[in-house]
Amino acid sequence: MWPALRGASSFAAASPVTWLSLVAYTVVVFVFLGAYARGWTSLGQEAPAGAGPYRSDGCRRLQKLVGGLAWALVVAHLILHWFMTVRVGPVALSHYELLRGFLSRPPVVGFYVLGLAALGLFLSQGIAASFRAWGLARRPESSRWLEVGCTLAAAVMVLMAINVLSHFVTGRAYWMGS
Repeated sequence: MWPALRGASSFAAASPVTWLSLVAYTVVVFVFLGAYARGWTSLGQEAPAGAGPYRSDGCRRLQKLVGGLAWALVVAHLILHWFMTVRVGPVALSHYELLRGFLSRPPVVGFYVLGLAALGLFLSQGIAASFRAWGLARRPESSRWLEVGCTLAAAVMVLMAINVLSHFVTGRAYWMGS
């Protein structure tokens, strides 16, 4: 019946997104966004001249930039969830069709891919910096391997997210065999 589902069973049941869960999700996002902003503020007060746990000041500035882009993706997706729920209510199939139509636009999918790439880089550098701040990987060789491992893990996560995104853009996921 639905072209995007190609005759598969529909999701006309109630969506897991209810008004209460949407409000709870919004509160969680803003609490963590506040913690993120507070963390950068306190890190800036502790080591204003140095890079802190990052390899250089450039890495620290890049981390702030990609963190801002990642949070822009999270907040934009939260706004999209509110818009969809206000528009059609908590019906999963309606959310699916609205999301599919919205993500099929090239600028929107470009923003999502950029946001997912920023999220991957943010996690990669952030995890490596956390290990350095805890006193692990102090030698240059172990620090390099830590960054390679974190970058590979973040790349796998970004590829999985883009695979899910491709399902909404084209109607099928590329690495799932469907």
